Amino acid sequence: MNSSVRSVLNALQRRSPVMLDVPADIRYLLMQRYLEMSIRTSRLTAVSFAVFLCGFAYEAPLWPRIAAVLAMAVAMQFRALFAQRLLARLEPDDPRSHPLHDAFVVATALAWSAVPYLLQQHVSEAALFGLLYGILIPLTVTCIGYIAALPACMLTVVCGAVPLVFFMLLQHTVVLGVMALATTMCVTTLLARAATGHRILLQALIAKRDNALLVLELQSYRQALETENATLGSSLLDAARAANRDALTGLFNRRHIDGFAQPLVELVHSGQEDVTLCMIDVDNFKQVNDRFGHPVGDEVLRAVGTLLAARLRDGDCLARIGGEEFLAVLRNCDVNRGRRVAESLRHNVAASQIGTDAGEVPVTVSLGVAQWATGEGFDELVERADRALYEAKHGGRDRVEVDRGDAGRLAMVPVEPVPPGHLH
Repeated sequence: MNSSVRSVLNALQRRSPVMLDVPADIRYLLMQRYLEMSIRTSRLTAVSFAVFLCGFAYEAPLWPRIAAVLAMAVAMQFRALFAQRLLARLEPDDPRSHPLHDAFVVATALAWSAVPYLLQQHVSEAALFGLLYGILIPLTVTCIGYIAALPACMLTVVCGAVPLVFFMLLQHTVVLGVMALATTMCVTTLLARAATGHRILLQALIAKRDNALLVLELQSYRQALETENATLGSSLLDAARAANRDALTGLFNRRHIDGFAQPLVELVHSGQEDVTLCMIDVDNFKQVNDRFGHPVGDEVLRAVGTLLAARLRDGDCLARIGGEEFLAVLRNCDVNRGRRVAESLRHNVAASQIGTDAGEVPVTVSLGVAQWATGEGFDELVERADRALYEAKHGGRDRVEVDRGDAGRLAMVPVEPVPPGHLH
């Protein structure tokens, strides 16, 4: 309580209706509430003043009462408009009220406490008691309403209560003396409660501000984390792609082929799907490197990869597994169709003129074909396709050979080349 009183006195000395020893953002919120309450209570004060004069002071002359009500209504309307203007111009960094507005707030309390002095000779004793009791109501409302602006609250309540207590004491009656004591105790309790309520309000506002700052900080952390996760995810995705791709041709590598084949094992062994493998090798590739250089050789490999990929379906998988060797996994494809695809791949490369920095380079490929057998491992399949490729290379190159184990499955029909631009 003592600290609150000192803070109030310090604020009043500097003509501030709110506490000065709080952060600017909290003082801004206090000033906002003070002005908003001033706007709300202006109309309530005018109406209640009229009710008091018309209800308790009905015995007094009519025209003076009407003039007082009109004067109070005009003053309260002016105060409300003035408070709205101040609220609109309130600066968050340095929130300030205006002495004229604060003077109107204090004058309102003085006007209430002046009512008994003005009506003492015009109303009955019962009506006077009603006025004295009734005036405590607006004082209480003021104390509660201006809890955000403790200096203004205390000054207003004191200015309203002190003249009222003096009036009671000046009557020199026991009843009014007791009422003066009771009023003093009531006002003291009200101010103590206001100081406590003000401290609670400050704690709530500070907690609200801290929570808002914490939310912003958490949002910032969350955005930073999401950005970092997105970057990390992109990096991991790039790394995963790089780990499964051949750096030169952009095709898949052997690591990806192994992963691609893994789920096919059960399909092949259960007879649900036929899978055929094509092992592909660029003919006389060493001569291309020796004659034109490795950069041209790299161009040839990229071009061959593009030509091979152009004749495969989306469900198939093509990879460069090392040097000038490629591997194609053909899904839903038996050995007959596999041989036809292999001939299409061979024909597509042989019929194309590969343009390089050294000019056009004629290239052919040899292929070995093998169908995945039930109960066979993928590595065994690769070995059979590789043996078939070996036979194709030693049989004259630019040709397709089917593994001997699958030769019995071949249909005795000629293999027609697939026209360029058509998929198998």
